[in-house]
Amino acid sequence: MKPTATKVIAVSLSAILAAGGLGSLLNSRAAGDEGIRPVVTAPLAVTAGTTGVPFKDETVYILTGADGAVEKIIVSDWLRNPYGSAKLQDRTTLLDVENVKGEETFTASGGKLVWDAQGGDIYYQGTTDKELPVDVAVTYLLDGRTVTPEELAGKSGRVTIRFDYTNRQFEMMDVGGKQEKIYVPFAMLTGMVLDNDRFTNVEVSSGKVFSDGNRTVVMGLALPGLQESLDLDAEKLDIPNYVEVTADVENFELAAAVTVAVSDVFADVKVGEGDSLEDLQGSLDDLTDAMDQLMDGSSALYDGLDTLLEKSGELVDGIDQLAAGAEALRSGTGELEAGTKQLQEGAKTLGAGLQALSEQSDTLNAGAEQVFDSLLASAQAQLTAAGAQVPDLTPENYGKVLDGVIAAMPQGGEKVEALKASLDSYNAFYQGLGAYTAGVDQAAAGAQSVASGAEGLQAGAGKLIAGVSELSKGAGALKEAGPALTAGVTELRDGAKELSDGLAEFNEEGIQKLVDAVDGDLAGLMDRLRAVSDAARSYSSFAGIDSESEGQVKFVYRTEAIEVPEA
Repeated sequence: MKPTATKVIAVSLSAILAAGGLGSLLNSRAAGDEGIRPVVTAPLAVTAGTTGVPFKDETVYILTGADGAVEKIIVSDWLRNPYGSAKLQDRTTLLDVENVKGEETFTASGGKLVWDAQGGDIYYQGTTDKELPVDVAVTYLLDGRTVTPEELAGKSGRVTIRFDYTNRQFEMMDVGGKQEKIYVPFAMLTGMVLDNDRFTNVEVSSGKVFSDGNRTVVMGLALPGLQESLDLDAEKLDIPNYVEVTADVENFELAAAVTVAVSDVFADVKVGEGDSLEDLQGSLDDLTDAMDQLMDGSSALYDGLDTLLEKSGELVDGIDQLAAGAEALRSGTGELEAGTKQLQEGAKTLGAGLQALSEQSDTLNAGAEQVFDSLLASAQAQLTAAGAQVPDLTPENYGKVLDGVIAAMPQGGEKVEALKASLDSYNAFYQGLGAYTAGVDQAAAGAQSVASGAEGLQAGAGKLIAGVSELSKGAGALKEAGPALTAGVTELRDGAKELSDGLAEFNEEGIQKLVDAVDGDLAGLMDRLRAVSDAARSYSSFAGIDSESEGQVKFVYRTEAIEVPEA
């Protein structure tokens, strides 16, 4: 399949059925007359050479009344200077031409302008009373009755706002050997922002409606003249040439609406003479197959969301259990924090007492050692007086020495045994005292560690209880949000069902009608698409353009707001 045939179908459908690519143009502002800049869309290829011929990007701002009647036209031009030429040549029918960004000057002669560009781009604007290529008329109905904007202000009821577009820009072109009227294919995208306190049940005839809860954004798309250019049977496929918005309204008031018109939707489509009918029919068959797959996918999406809705009930139950557990944990951590505080205080008291005892350990040990030395010296003196020659007695050797003396004395050994028993008794006390003081020292050090650890434990318990409190709050918030979750999934499921149903309707009412509309005259459709594409490319300026230049143009209509008069 040739790519050009595929592009014909893709662009035709996107132009008729999708407004997304034009949405960014709604950010244009035309509230004032000073310093208006062109609305920049995707730049076309720059083919200007070094001759100083620029690429011209033109934006036409149309300020209208609430009924669409033109009050003022301001044209803003951006001359791009791709090669940094010193002078730029341009042509325009504008009046009151003014440089709006810079001090560069120009000379004018018979509509021809030569700008002293000094290597940079030029931004200028001017005014005109030239007839617009597309007229916009806005009408209002209240409960089925036509009313003026002034009559509608402050009223309540079922309101219809209708934008009718009349395409006046056409060329007589050769189509299949005959001269036919081919309209420049303007895509008209109208956008408005509605206050949800005033507007409910908003619908649009050909477009999309979006809401953020506070405001509703409406975007409607129409292609005036395309039905006639393609010579399609309206009973088989009706291409909209108007946008109609309906809503239930309380105390009607409407902000300014913006309509953007661009003609380059079809500009890049090049239908070659060699594109065959088989290529086009193959593209339509592929498009039908793709729609079938898309419908199958939307059905699967609905089924998946239906399952999700069933499981969301179990999720809500689990969230309730989590909330209850988190609350119980929060209460427990409060008791933990109190207990760690008591532990810390007790550890500090115990540590202080043990430290006081530890500080007396050296004195006790020294005194006990001094007493032991005195007892050993006394025993030594008694043995010497009894005529026993023994080495100096120490805590380590006295037992062995006295055992030797007792063994060497057949008689009178009882006194030595009594002396040894007395020393053994004190030695037991001496060893026990040493173990005691060592234990006190270790206990004091341990109590200090316990106190430090208890302090850290208390700090950790404080952090734990803070974290658990947050957990409890979060679980509570989840519990409160549970019903909203179920409701949201329900809405999502219902929306997926609407999507599935809508795609089925789109397949039947849109794609199949397009297939039916061209059946039997594919050659004629190819010729007309080729002519429409040529007409789009040929329309590159509203206020004039140099014959050597390339350019693009878009129109921004700003419809006056309708406000409730102040009392």
